Amino acid sequence: MIFEGRNRVTSGFRLAARPSHNGIDLVGDDDKTVHAVAGGTVGFAGVVSKSAGGLTWQWGYYVRIDGNDNRKYYYCHLVAGSLLVRAGQRVQAGTALGTMGNTGYSFGAHTHFEVRNAYGTPIDPAGYAGVRNAVGTYADTTDKEDNDMKFLKVTSGKCEVFTAPDVNAVDKHYNGGKLTEGVCYPVQAEVGSSGGYSWVRIFVAGVQRYAVVLADRCQLVTLSPGDAFTACVAQGDAGGGAEELKAQLEAANARADAEARRADEADKRADAETQRADRAEAGEKRANEQAGAYLQRIESAKTALGV
Repeated sequence: MIFEGRNRVTSGFRLAARPSHNGIDLVGDDDKTVHAVAGGTVGFAGVVSKSAGGLTWQWGYYVRIDGNDNRKYYYCHLVAGSLLVRAGQRVQAGTALGTMGNTGYSFGAHTHFEVRNAYGTPIDPAGYAGVRNAVGTYADTTDKEDNDMKFLKVTSGKCEVFTAPDVNAVDKHYNGGKLTEGVCYPVQAEVGSSGGYSWVRIFVAGVQRYAVVLADRCQLVTLSPGDAFTACVAQGDAGGGAEELKAQLEAANARADAEARRADEADKRADAETQRADRAEAGEKRANEQAGAYLQRIESAKTALGV
């Protein structure tokens, strides 16, 4: 989808209300970053002046991706100065392009998204954006691996601790049945809903216990590696709890490091593609200059011969 989280369609493709609308208008309710929905090469990234003629200026700042499938994808009305790609750069689905904005002929922050086939004909873009061609809100339900170990941060002295995911199983042996305010407890797993509550399994003083996630009593957070390790050790014990928590934290950090390396490699590949495109452009420019000089010599020769 174009935005992570909820994608709200405010105007569809050639619906009865706007039969000449060649795209769909989308608002990111949870995320304002515009992402590519298909891979390809950036054909344009910038803004077209109204004085240049035509209607392209209405898109404001926009990015055009020349897709690997020979279609062209347009992401329009982006915030000035927010563009994260440039012409010639290779991108893939999910690449961040810029920020949803209100530039050009626009009456409120949104992204106008268009798809055109190889003949330049606009086609229904809804399916490419992961939504229906109908006004409404659509959620990004793509499963994403969670690379960050979570902790339950207790924000109220009323937060209870349980021996099982059951509101009647309060652990009175631990601090009178209450988790300590201000402490972050390592989360082993998000158990899900039971009895109308959202439960997590946590480590408390070296043993597995359960807690209910309530906004006015606690919250799920991530911590820096140093704080995370300190929190794990504080709730571990000599019986192996600390070692298990340490292993879980190390695994989470390893996954995060792997993601960072993959991102760096992707950036390097994109830079290499950009450099190749720049060299190709420079070579084309030299070839045109040489051709121009050659034609000029021919014209000079013709003039000298009186042709």
